[in-house]
Parts: sequence; C-alpha cells; structure tokens
Amino acid sequence: METVAALAAGATPVARRRFAPWLVLAGTVLIPCIYLPSLATPFDFIDDGNLVYPSPPMDVGERVALVWEKVVANYEHLGPFRPVLWVHWEIAAELFQADSVRWRAARLVWTGLAVAALLALLRELGMRPLAALFAAALAFWNPYRNEIWTSLTLSEGVAMPYALAALWCAARASRSRVAWPWEIASALGVLAALGCKNVFAALVPVQMYLRVYASDYCRVPCPRLCVGMEAPACPRKAVGMAPAAVWRAGGLGLTLLLPIGHYIYYRLNWHVGQYPPSGPTMAQFGRMLRALPGAMSVDFVGVGLALALAAMIIAKLSGAALNAGRYRSTWVAGGLLILFGILVYLPIPAMSGRYTMPAVWGLDLILAAFLSLLSEVPAIRWRRAAGIGLGAGLTIVAVANLGRQEKFAARSELLWQVVKAVERTAEAETRVAWLSGPALNVEEGIHFRWHLLGRGRGDVAVELFDEIGRPEKRCELPATPERERPEGWAMTGAPQPPPGGPWALRQSFRHDYWAGRRHYECYLWAHD
Repeated sequence: METVAALAAGATPVARRRFAPWLVLAGTVLIPCIYLPSLATPFDFIDDGNLVYPSPPMDVGERVALVWEKVVANYEHLGPFRPVLWVHWEIAAELFQADSVRWRAARLVWTGLAVAALLALLRELGMRPLAALFAAALAFWNPYRNEIWTSLTLSEGVAMPYALAALWCAARASRSRVAWPWEIASALGVLAALGCKNVFAALVPVQMYLRVYASDYCRVPCPRLCVGMEAPACPRKAVGMAPAAVWRAGGLGLTLLLPIGHYIYYRLNWHVGQYPPSGPTMAQFGRMLRALPGAMSVDFVGVGLALALAAMIIAKLSGAALNAGRYRSTWVAGGLLILFGILVYLPIPAMSGRYTMPAVWGLDLILAAFLSLLSEVPAIRWRRAAGIGLGAGLTIVAVANLGRQEKFAARSELLWQVVKAVERTAEAETRVAWLSGPALNVEEGIHFRWHLLGRGRGDVAVELFDEIGRPEKRCELPATPERERPEGWAMTGAPQPPPGGPWALRQSFRHDYWAGRRHYECYLWAHD
C-alpha cells in the first residue's frame, strides 16, 4: 500500500531488474576454473573402470541395442533405471577413446553448463548479481560436494545441468506470455534428470511451484506503474497465476509417472543382488540433517553468515525497510527443494556428499536470497564486515577444494602405478589376489580389474579377498576358481605380507600429496 500511495503522489517507481546476462557468462567461465588441475588427473578407481573404454566398432542399430542391454543389465544387477546416464557414458566413451584429458575437459565444460543453469535460475528469480555469483561459487567449490566433478561419471554431475535448467525454464514460463516452449523444455529437463537418477523426482513439486509463482514480483520496468502490487492487480503478474497456468503446471507433474512406475515394478520384482528396498528411517533423517551444513560449508563461511544476520537485525531495529517478501518465491522454492530432497533419500541407509543433492540446492537458493537482502542493509560498516567474512570463508572453501582434488588425484596416481606395473610385467594368466582392508578397498580391486581389461590385459585375473584372506564374491567380476587363500600375486595396502604361505615383496608403491605431508602406499607380493 505504501508503494501505491507513493505512486499516487507522483513518485518515480523503481523496478528491480534482473542482472545482466554477461554475468551469467562470466560465472560460467570463471567458477569451473577451480577444477583446471583435474585435467592432469588420471581415471579413478571408483566409477571409471568400466565406463571410459569404448566398445568395438559397430553400426548404429547394434550400438543402440548395446546401450539398451547395459541399461537393462544395470537394472537387473542393481535396480536403478538410468537410460539417459548410459547414453551419456556411451557417447563419451566413443568420442574420447579412453583419453583421460579429453574426458576431463568435457567434464569441465559440463560443469560450466551446470553453473550457467544455476545462475540463469538465480537471475530469473531476481537475485542480486554478487549474491548469485557467491552462492554459485560456494555450491560448486564446496569440498563435500565436489566429488561429482572430480569423478567423471557420477550421475549427479551428469544430471545437474538438466535439473537446474528445468527449474529455470519453469520460472521463465511463469512470466512469459508464450509459455508452452518453456514448459516443454522444463518437462524435458526433468525427464533427462530422472533418466540419470530417480531421486530427481524431488524437483517436480518445485518445478510446478515456480511455473505458477516465480513471477510474484516484477523484475523489469513496468509501463503501468504497478511496481510492488500483488497479482492479480498487476496484469503482468496475472499471466503466471491464471487458472490455465495452474492446470499446465499440474501437467508438469506427469513426469512423476516414470519414477513411480519404476518404483512399483522394482518392489514387485525385487531379487537378490539389487539394492534392498527399505522404508524411511529417523537415522537417515538425522544423517541428512547433519550433512547439509557441511554441503553448505557452514564451518568456513559461518562467521560471515553470522555477521550478515547481525547486520540485518541491526538494520531492522534501526527502522530500515528490508523487503524480504520480494524474494518470497525463492524462499518457498528453496524450502520445497530441501523438504522433498530429504524425503527421497530417507529410505536409503547411507550418506555421501552427493546425496545432499537436490536438497542442498534449496539452501543455495535461500543463501542467494539472503545475501541479496543483505545488499539492502544501509549500515555500510556491518555490510562490509559481513562481506569480508564471507569472502574469507569462500577463499578457504576454494583452498579446501583444491586440497581435496590433490588427494583424489594422488589416490588415482598410486593405483595407476600398480596397473602399469602389472600390465607390463605380469605373464599370461597371472592371478592377482586383491586383499581389501582399511587402506585398500574391494571396489578399487574391481575397477583395477576393469582397467586392466580395458587396456588389453584381460588375461590377468583379479580375485577378491578380505584382509585376513577370506574370499569375497562380487558379481562385477567374472567367476574364477574358488580358492581358500591367495595365490600367485597379491596386492595389500599395508607392508605386512598376505596370509596363506610364504610371500616375497615384489614392488612397493607410494604417492605423496599435500607437499609431502601425506601419502598413499600399497604393496605387490609374489607367492614363493
């Protein structure tokens, strides 16, 4: 009402513009640069072993059949249905021909697309430019979340540009008089994200909300002088909230039929080997709540956030007008992302940095709105102190990210020393016993075998044992004759020889990181 009265008195309206598109481009180029060191990192032993090597030459029909066979096999062995993800993996394997530099350069470009999608969404929601750039940098530099960019094949990294672009298109449709192209693009983005991982069903309620309510407040100069009015008083705002828009937003929810259908079929046809179905637990709820602060780098930027909150409280007490309502659609969208992002992970009894997505994206939106509101604080000293605290925290986040990248690369470098040594010196039909333990896990042994297979040494068998020499069966490796104890060659993560007879150390491996303050090591043994 104050705004209306001011306009009636002849005041000049002040419209809130979206920030310039070139800032989206600048963030797209600069923010991913923190991952430039990863270009020198070889393939990892977490997800890359069976995905980065190309298939033999074949025609298009055979290629499509092969990809579908892999999609079905992935469902049969584990349970997830991920056709879009497998198409990405197969295309990349064919284009990059097991060249880690080309794989990582493409991943860097894909990171930039994800940054562009996030910044475009924040721009559409009316965030201030520095607030949007800070929130995006924190989201992509956070060391707890950065595994999706240091690893080449994790589904969250593949899905992120699709998912965030879908939300941007939904918000853009809200203020567009020709909305259907944006609605179609938004639906296709969600479908692509669901084709990478079903948990992105959490996006759909947020997508539907943004389609209707993202245009709550004008963000461009208004010729009708209705700045600040609520819809439907403003004709422009009424476009997004018309009954037809609500129905079409409901149509976006049809994409949920895909994960719902998968879940029903999965529960009715579950078999041993697939991820075991389970119900939501309070233990997982607690794990999610504890993980989200780490995914927002609260330990690094907490001081800056506390100063920003203090600045706002002081400004409010002094009578300053901080219009938090103008970011209402962002607050609500962020809250919905947090809520549904937590709900979809409650049945999963595990926690990882990437499992905080998409819930943590809601916190990214809320942070951007919070910092945009900070820019309205008239107390310059408090605002400046908060800015210094946040800038220092972001710098520490960047350093921690680089340190984690170096640690990740060091682990890969160590295991590649072993691959190359075995590849070069092992005789045909050599058996390598992989003894897992605290310093050498069984998943690395599986990928060790896959890397040898991809490099033409499929004749070298890898047999899995635990640290006391008991055999471990895994469906990912071809069946080998069962042995009660390791024979032939053996890999351990500790300098003690394997159990089961006389062993001679054949070669030790070591790779330092963090300026030599830490290192990884492992040992190759031969059975006498």
